[in-house]
Amino acid sequence: MSNRMFSKPFQWLTALPLLMVTGALAVIALGTLAGAQSPDAQWRERLFDYFQRLDPSDGDASENFHLVLIDRESIEAVGPWPWPRTVLADVVEAANGAGAKGVIVTEAVDSPDPLSPETIGEFWLSGARDEAFAEQLALLPRTDERLAEAFQGVSGSVGVSAVPPADPNRSASLLRSDIKRASWLETGANGGEFLALPAARYFYAINPQLAETARPSVSALPVDKDGVFRRTPLLWSLNEAPTPSVALEAARLALNVQTVTANARASGAHSQGRILESVDLGERSLDVSDTSSLRLYLPKRIAVPSTSASRLLNGLDSNSQLDGAVVLIGLDTELGEAVRTARGDLSRPAAHALTAAQIASGETPKRPLWTGYIEALAVMLFGAAAIMTAQRLEFWQAAGFAALISVILLLGAFAAFAFGDLLINPLPPATALFLGAFTVAGGRSIGGVLRDDNLRGSFHDTLPETAMKRLRDDAATDILKGVRRPITVLACELRIADEDLRTMETLPDEVTKLLAAASLDLRQTIIATGGAADQADGGRMYAYYNAPLEIADHPQAGCAAALRLIESMDKINADLEESSRTRGMQIHLAIGIATGPCFIGPMGHGRNNRYSAVGPAVDRASFLRSQSEFYGPAMICDETVHKETHHHFAYLELDKLKLRDEKRPVSVYALIGNPFIKSSKAFRALDDSHREFLKAYRAGDMTKAKDLLQKSKSSPGAKIALFDIYEERIAKLTARGLPEGWDGVHSAES
Repeated sequence: MSNRMFSKPFQWLTALPLLMVTGALAVIALGTLAGAQSPDAQWRERLFDYFQRLDPSDGDASENFHLVLIDRESIEAVGPWPWPRTVLADVVEAANGAGAKGVIVTEAVDSPDPLSPETIGEFWLSGARDEAFAEQLALLPRTDERLAEAFQGVSGSVGVSAVPPADPNRSASLLRSDIKRASWLETGANGGEFLALPAARYFYAINPQLAETARPSVSALPVDKDGVFRRTPLLWSLNEAPTPSVALEAARLALNVQTVTANARASGAHSQGRILESVDLGERSLDVSDTSSLRLYLPKRIAVPSTSASRLLNGLDSNSQLDGAVVLIGLDTELGEAVRTARGDLSRPAAHALTAAQIASGETPKRPLWTGYIEALAVMLFGAAAIMTAQRLEFWQAAGFAALISVILLLGAFAAFAFGDLLINPLPPATALFLGAFTVAGGRSIGGVLRDDNLRGSFHDTLPETAMKRLRDDAATDILKGVRRPITVLACELRIADEDLRTMETLPDEVTKLLAAASLDLRQTIIATGGAADQADGGRMYAYYNAPLEIADHPQAGCAAALRLIESMDKINADLEESSRTRGMQIHLAIGIATGPCFIGPMGHGRNNRYSAVGPAVDRASFLRSQSEFYGPAMICDETVHKETHHHFAYLELDKLKLRDEKRPVSVYALIGNPFIKSSKAFRALDDSHREFLKAYRAGDMTKAKDLLQKSKSSPGAKIALFDIYEERIAKLTARGLPEGWDGVHSAES
């Protein structure tokens, strides 16, 4: 009944964690489903970056692409950037002359050339400094037209719209794009006249003649919120016309493919048009996101072959390394902006080239829409598994289980990526595992702690830790039921000598605090030795061994606890001696130990409940405690305790007493010390002489008893009150004579 009484108030502690973790799992599952395709999940994206580093793609940009970099050497040869587009035209022509399959200027040309005669002429005209000179400049060929002429001899493209929109990977950024305005693009089986593509805008405008000879391609490289370039749209909506990215155009040139096929999703549409599902380039089909984005998948070797633009301009080398390659012209990382990727920083032309190489290889990580549903379902399933497992395991076992399954999930996700190019996020189900395990196991531990606190409050910190652990682990345990069993009772009492009390008459608060601190120390020692502590009135206390949990050798445990209590009292008295207010004052501890069958269990109600015992052993231990002051030794044991433990501890027999409730005389013993004292030469000598003394005394030979008593008193460490008692008895018996029927038994009141 007692265990049920204390477990019922805490039943809600089992239900509350379950409700909380179920709600949290639902939130995680919904969040996982809603953000499955969002690039804002930083931890997921970083995990996918790590997968790429462990298993890079098999592609190699060196097979089809070559960079012509505008570097420090080129600047020193030509002049500071930006160059006139006539110089870019020379670079394009040099690449064409070296046998390039195609040429792409990755730097944006959708703004006026600041060094063109037209721009300079407008500057002079607006300033009205020399109108005739300005008009002559305006008549010179335009640099954009010179660049357009350079592209007439080679297939190529020029970059536009270098700055990406705020967030091209969200559906809100999609704009209508008319497929009819792109002769190089066709739609797949699902058809549709309009596609919903991410918006790109001209910074200013592009020269019409240049746009005729070199196809405009969007050179923007959008990055995620952490600044890492992980995905890029293959198709953009530029002035409501489908426009390829630089990478897509470079791949198209490398593969000699004239037409790109855009496959729209069969179901679902955007207000701006059909949503893309994949892009076909010849025999290669690339899965893309709703915003036509391709996830970057870098090869093991990310270095792209490159040549300084100055080498092409000086015309001294054959530049045969460009033969048959698609050439991408742009700034290096020193002069231009570096692009952060999962494998380090790249120049913009290199980022375009590696993306183009990936498109040409057709190898791309896939993250279909169904992955979000699978991950959300895994959150609930693994969360439920963690909850059920945590109900049966300890806290750290539940944590270990969650860690093991999380590692398996992580390895499974990596295997799916390595062998199937499939991106599955193991983090949500792993989080659900730890959340379920920690919440349930932790909630159970907290409930156990609170229940433990309640029990300790109810029993005034009386139960040992082993019993409290059983109560925490098993709320339905029966260890608090009242039982009748043999127990060892240790009765102790704190005493202060009358002369010390008179000294402290002016400091009553000091006396009460001193006794309270000493009582607390005794209680803690009793609990630490495996006993149940029961506070009585004043400075009295009881300790019960073999309850509530059974102990195999409880008399020995009681005796060992008594020795520990004496050690604790010695430390308390040493502290008293160090204080100027209590120097010379001593607290004495009287102890009685008895063993026998008793009724034991909770006795009381609510916060006043006590774990206590009733039985002859309790009365006998109390009587022996009261005799401690008379006999002098601090610890007095009955015959049963002596019989069970005399082989282990040092004892001296004190007396044979005739008690009112006992039919025969009983012997009482003083517990002297531990096995080391028992085996010492001095104690063995004292024990032998004391045995001989008692034999002579009880035989009535007072002359021999007196001589043996003097021998015992002269033994080392034998200055105890017991010998003074017997010396006084011998003197009286010698003077009065032995009474009739003398057997050496002393009468005492129980």
